[in-house]
Amino acid sequence: WYGIPGKEKSHHELLLRMGESYGASRSDIYGTEPLKATTRAVEFWDFAARNFSFYEGMAAMHSLELIANRNLKNYGAKIGYFDPSILEDGSITKEALAFLREGYSADVSHSEKALDLMDKYADSHDKKQNCMAVFLRSMEEFSDYLLARLERGELIENKQH
Repeated sequence: WYGIPGKEKSHHELLLRMGESYGASRSDIYGTEPLKATTRAVEFWDFAARNFSFYEGMAAMHSLELIANRNLKNYGAKIGYFDPSILEDGSITKEALAFLREGYSADVSHSEKALDLMDKYADSHDKKQNCMAVFLRSMEEFSDYLLARLERGELIENKQH
């Protein structure tokens, strides 16, 4: 998220640059109210991280990285959430490429380490069940969040944001 000063841009900065590459100004990005589904999702993840056990918080947060983990097909997933060909086919701006590549590269190791920690510390059936419940809730929030991103994109395309 923070990058390395002078060497790597922060995840936040990469996201801003991606938005700018598609015509949004920083003032528009910062000044636009999030859609309700976006706010609800972020509030849930913040609440989970602050109020649940650390392994349940990891289930909420790192499950999002698990979705983009390209190794899921090794565990029976039929399709992946993220198609890596977008990184090579020239269909996105170089700023979008930098943002997506940085996140995509981190998702495998982050999600797998988080799973190992959850497995280690959620050391009873009840704790594992709680992690599963939090994971499922997080997936519902993520689904709504992605739909809100699509809606925001349509609003921007139609200059209604």
